Amino acid sequence: MIIKIKQEWLLLTAFVVLALPPMQQFLEQSMVTHMLVQIPVLAIIGWMLGKKLPENWKSKITLWNRWGITGMVLAVIIMTYWMLPRVLDAAISEWHFELVKFVTVPIMGIALSLSWPLLNPIAQGVLKLEFWATFMRLGWLYLDLPDRLCANYLLSDQRILGQLLLLSGSAWAITWTLRIMFGIRIIKT
Repeated sequence: MIIKIKQEWLLLTAFVVLALPPMQQFLEQSMVTHMLVQIPVLAIIGWMLGKKLPENWKSKITLWNRWGITGMVLAVIIMTYWMLPRVLDAAISEWHFELVKFVTVPIMGIALSLSWPLLNPIAQGVLKLEFWATFMRLGWLYLDLPDRLCANYLLSDQRILGQLLLLSGSAWAITWTLRIMFGIRIIKT
């Protein structure tokens, strides 16, 4: 017998598991898992919650989010804020920054899910290009800088994160190139 569980309950369970101190400490002990696992998973949870919002809520939000611009501005501000090394350090050492992270990053995901489909394809392309460039800039910065940017993480951890960001950005660029030049769609972006 297969038990059907609503997706909303699975999302809530995933959120609670991420917020539990053992999982939180495990993911935040490394700069790599903090930036490339915990924060993206929180954003994905928000994205999926945004898809599950009632239609009357979506229609009310759309009045304030014409063409997806307001939601994308909010998402970019939140994303930029959580990329600051000082903020990552604060999220580890101060509980109120951690609380803000667990609230704002899912809000970023909700804003993305509601705004992305409303954006003009040209605006989507520009934002994809900017997200890619951000991956590459941060990867280069973390890899090349001789000093630690985050006091709570080792320099070696910072360099590994830089390598992974550059690798992710390169993979992203390759998938776009294959799609544009040969029509091969590896992932939906």
